[in-house]
Amino acid sequence: MPGTILIKGAEVVTMDDRLGDFASADILVKEGAIVAVGPSLAAADAETIDAADMIALPGIIDAHTCLWQTVLRGSVPDLWAGTYGTKLLPWRRGYSAEDNYNAAYVGAFEALSYGTTTVVDYCHNIHGPGYADASIKALRESGIRHLFEHSFMSPPGDTFKTLEERFTEGRRVYETFHDPDSLTTIGFGVDSIGSPDIARQLVFSRQHKAPSCIHVNETGTIDRLQADGLLGPDFTVIHGNLISNAELDMMAKAHAPLCFTPTADVNGTPADVVRRAMDRGIDVVFGCDIPCSVATDTLGQLRIMFNLQGFLDGAIERSFSTVLGRRPPLRPGMPLLKPRKLIEIATIVAARVLGLDDRIGSLTPGKRADIVLIRKGPFGDSVERDACAHVLLQTSPREVDTVMVDGKIRMRGGVLSDFDPQRAASMVRASRRRILG
Repeated sequence: MPGTILIKGAEVVTMDDRLGDFASADILVKEGAIVAVGPSLAAADAETIDAADMIALPGIIDAHTCLWQTVLRGSVPDLWAGTYGTKLLPWRRGYSAEDNYNAAYVGAFEALSYGTTTVVDYCHNIHGPGYADASIKALRESGIRHLFEHSFMSPPGDTFKTLEERFTEGRRVYETFHDPDSLTTIGFGVDSIGSPDIARQLVFSRQHKAPSCIHVNETGTIDRLQADGLLGPDFTVIHGNLISNAELDMMAKAHAPLCFTPTADVNGTPADVVRRAMDRGIDVVFGCDIPCSVATDTLGQLRIMFNLQGFLDGAIERSFSTVLGRRPPLRPGMPLLKPRKLIEIATIVAARVLGLDDRIGSLTPGKRADIVLIRKGPFGDSVERDACAHVLLQTSPREVDTVMVDGKIRMRGGVLSDFDPQRAASMVRASRRRILG
C-alpha cells in the first residue's frame, strides 16, 4: 500500500464543484486516497512533492482504446484507404497471447506517459483462453487503472466454437479479475448490428452488472436497439457518426452515453454528432481508439476535438445566421467545447459514464488518488490563469511531470517508473516478427 505523499503548492483543478479550484494549494494523499486539498497542509513523515509552477488535475481517462494494436503502431496512417478493415484486423490471426501482453504492456505505459491514469481497453482480439489474461496481466503490471472490455466479437483464428464457449470464458475472466477495490474492473463489448446474438450478449453483461459497449457506424442501429429494448445508461455507443437526430433522442431518453474517438471519427467522416448529442443532454466522452493509427494520448485527442468543434460551430452559425467578420458572435452554447469542458469530460464525466465516479474523476477527499501534475512549461504561465486552457493549449506531452495512480507514483520528473524502454522495444519487435511473419 502506498504511504503518505504531500503535493505542495500546485495550482489545483479539482473538478469538484463544492471544493472549487485553488490558485495554490496542497494535496495530501495517504494509503492511496486523497485525504485533504487546501492551502498549508502538513503531514509528518510524508514524502513531499514540490509542485510549484505545476497544475494538478484529476487523472485523465481514455474512454475507449484497443491496446492490442500497440505493437502494430503506425500500420494504418491513412484511414481513408480502408486498410484498417482490410489489413489491420486480419493481422489478428497471427497474434499469440504473448502478443496481447506485449501490446497492452507497452500501450499502458505509453498512456501513462501522456497523463492518462485510467484506460478502457476494448479487446476484440481474444482468440481463446489465456488472451484476456495476458492483456490484464500487462495492464496490472503497468500500474494503470483499467476497465478491460472483453469483446464477444470473433477475431480471425478464433478457437471458441460457440457463443456459449465465449460466455464461459467471459464469465471466468469476470470472476477471476473483476474487483472494484483494485485497479481492475471488467466490462463487455457486444457484436456490431446484424449479429443475431446482441441481445443475449447484453443480457450476459447486465447479469454481471458490468458496463458494455457497441460500435455504431451507420444509421438505423439505434432504431433497432431501441425496438428491442436494449438501450440504457450501462451501454455506451462508440463512434456514432451517422446516428440520426431521432435516434439521438432515443439515446437521450435511455440515458445512453456516446464515446467519440476524434482521430478515427473525423478522418473523412461526418463529425457533427458530438454537438447534436450534447445538445440533447447525452453524456459524450472521448477515446484514442486505434494505436495502429495514433498515439495513445488522450489530451492530444482533446486538442483535436477543441479545434474541430470550433470549426464546426463556425460553419453551423454561418449556415443559419448572417455573420459579419471572421467569427460569429458569442452566444450561449457557442462555442460548444471550451478547454475546461473538455478536461471535465475527460475526468469526472468519463468517470461517471464508466461507473467509477465514486472512486475517481475529481480531487475529492475520500476518492482514490489518481492525479496528474503538469509543468507550466519553460515559457511561463498564461496571463489569464485559466489552468485548463493552459494545459490544453499551452503545453505538450513534455510538460507531463508526475502521474499518480491509486496513490502510487507511476511517472516522476517525466520518467516512467518500472519501465525499461529497451525491453519495450524488444517486445514490440518480437511481436511484429510473429504477427507479420
